[in-house]
Amino acid sequence: MRRTRSVVSVALTALMLAGCGGGGSPDAKEGDKGSATPSAASPGPKGPSVLLTVPSGYDPKRGWQHTLDWMPEDYSAQPLVAVGTHSDTVAYVDTAEDGYVVQVRDASTGTVRFTSRPWDPPAPMEGNGLLGHSVELPSVTTTVQDGREYVVLWAHGETGRDALNKGKQSVRLLVFPADASGGAVAPTREIDIPVDVLALGRKHLQVADWGTGLEVHWESKNTEKKAVAVDVATGTLDRCAAACSQGIGRLRTDQGWIVSDYSQDSVSMPGGRDIRDAAPPGATYPRDEGSNSFVGVTGGRLLTRWGAESGTLTAVHDSDSGKLVTSVACDDPRGTEAVASPDGRFLAVGTVAFDLQQRNGFCLEAGEEREANVYIWSIADGGTAFGTLDDTRYDKERTAEVDLSTGTPRLLPEGTRVPDLTLKNTGVFLTPNSTGGLLISALRTK
Repeated sequence: MRRTRSVVSVALTALMLAGCGGGGSPDAKEGDKGSATPSAASPGPKGPSVLLTVPSGYDPKRGWQHTLDWMPEDYSAQPLVAVGTHSDTVAYVDTAEDGYVVQVRDASTGTVRFTSRPWDPPAPMEGNGLLGHSVELPSVTTTVQDGREYVVLWAHGETGRDALNKGKQSVRLLVFPADASGGAVAPTREIDIPVDVLALGRKHLQVADWGTGLEVHWESKNTEKKAVAVDVATGTLDRCAAACSQGIGRLRTDQGWIVSDYSQDSVSMPGGRDIRDAAPPGATYPRDEGSNSFVGVTGGRLLTRWGAESGTLTAVHDSDSGKLVTSVACDDPRGTEAVASPDGRFLAVGTVAFDLQQRNGFCLEAGEEREANVYIWSIADGGTAFGTLDDTRYDKERTAEVDLSTGTPRLLPEGTRVPDLTLKNTGVFLTPNSTGGLLISALRTK
């Protein structure tokens, strides 16, 4: 071990002793289990040995699987798996004897592209009310900058704490080119971002690329929401400071920050432009000045909601210009998590979905002819969207798929799992085990 009492070695030992190896789980017979020392030279898996019930567009027997069997049952809800739409890869956080690693595989074949060198992340935020009973783990995301894709291994924690000094919260980012290869790969850059996160979970801390580069967003202890854009090539940080003095930073564009107002949640655009200048047809603005609100961002698009004479309008705007792309009026739109297809043509937020090429929008909420809401969580190229009948992403008791050429949803057979992430020819299905561990299944399209 690098250090006899390193934080990560103690944490990993505790996780292993707690029985997080998935013993007795459905994954126990799975052929490509996670190992203590992931190897970048390992061949691609032979194929799935845990057969899932999946939508008809995916082949449950063609693809690969990998189990993160070191994971605890209860951990803060940060993503441990990410996909690279440019490099067609799947990245995940794994463990080695001396720390955490990120491993990246070819999405189609399962062949390991690279494995990072082991990493000892900042110490988890214990003893200050942030953790509760959950375990805070490193996470992974991907980002595209200047046409090049990167994999970012990151962790939130505390640095510099000892018997004399108080520690400082930070988010630490390790940046790797997605086209790296080999084993024990060193990051090209390591970036520290001071934060003051209010609580754990995806709601309070996010590290992601919503279509315009990598950003870190968090809800702070003084109830403010803070945002930083990160240049992963140089390490330069662009804080949403003056632009966010009266609101919440939502997205950094080439023209500046998109900000929503604290009081009304109305959205202002870079350069002083007001999103209400691009109100969709049918919106009650300007008669009702508080009629619009921020919904989400994805794929470089901004989504807003507007009051209308009948129902509620959900609109899609170009993030840089604010220009209206399309909109649709629905009786009772639900949900705020925005997703897009890998090619960017289709996107959705909760119970509303769009085909941007045809400029069509679809309403998927319950109504006179539909018993339940359909919440969209992923979309494949070609326009098949996948969702659940409730607003909990990981409670998939009943699932559905939607043909976005018509907007018609179809209930899937009970027990059918839908992809959490999609790539050009692959769907990534994440199956948690009730006693800890996570099965990653990357299945090919038919």
